[in-house]
Amino acid sequence: MVFSVEYIQIASYLGAGICVGIGAVTTGIGSGIIAGEGALAIMKQPKANEQIFRTMLIGQAAAQTAGIFALVVSMLLMYGGFDVVEGGWFRAAALLAAGISMGIGSLGPSLGAGYSGGQACKSIARMPKESNAIMGNMLIGQALAQTSAIFALVVSLLLLYSVPNQPAGISIGRIILKSMALLGAGFSIGFGTIGPGAGIGFVAGKANDMMGRFPKEKPKIMRTMFLGAAVSESTAIYSLVVAFLLIFAV
Repeated sequence: MVFSVEYIQIASYLGAGICVGIGAVTTGIGSGIIAGEGALAIMKQPKANEQIFRTMLIGQAAAQTAGIFALVVSMLLMYGGFDVVEGGWFRAAALLAAGISMGIGSLGPSLGAGYSGGQACKSIARMPKESNAIMGNMLIGQALAQTSAIFALVVSLLLLYSVPNQPAGISIGRIILKSMALLGAGFSIGFGTIGPGAGIGFVAGKANDMMGRFPKEKPKIMRTMFLGAAVSESTAIYSLVVAFLLIFAV
């Protein structure tokens, strides 16, 4: 079969659709969780309306991070100038894998950031005078949850810019092997971020909740949050290592 540039365009456009489509799922859910908890918190504590509303908006902005990454990768896939026939099946597989990586890689971090922000709004309603401390912890927790999305973004960019063109005269078996390895890299980091992103968000959310209940225990709560987040993040690092090996060592 003669390879044409249309095959690369198909992979690029499909990857772009997968990326922003899946990336929008939990980005929207996470932002909605924060808004819902913010509205409930304002009804419980109307006098803290300003603090809760500010926390809600900042939390929603932070929860959109992975969705913005997905949008950027989608734009690169559509308009990045990758539609050159010399890339061959390697390029087509890499472009599709880049969309899969960032699309699936947005799910856990966005959901985790949404839960953390929602718990912060609820906690401020309980303890308005601790709003600055709670919001600060929320942002730290959301940043930790979004680390996995950064891993997915890095892999997506490597797939876009670091995969060599398909050599001339290569065997069909080698083409299939390398193409599947590139797709495997996208799936590896994509699925590998779901648990860590959501798990860290859960840890951060519970820390926010406890700060509203026991503000004097803030150092202990934050220390536990950081330790729990570090352990949760380790599995995303495993997925990142495997993705690197599939891209560069196969």
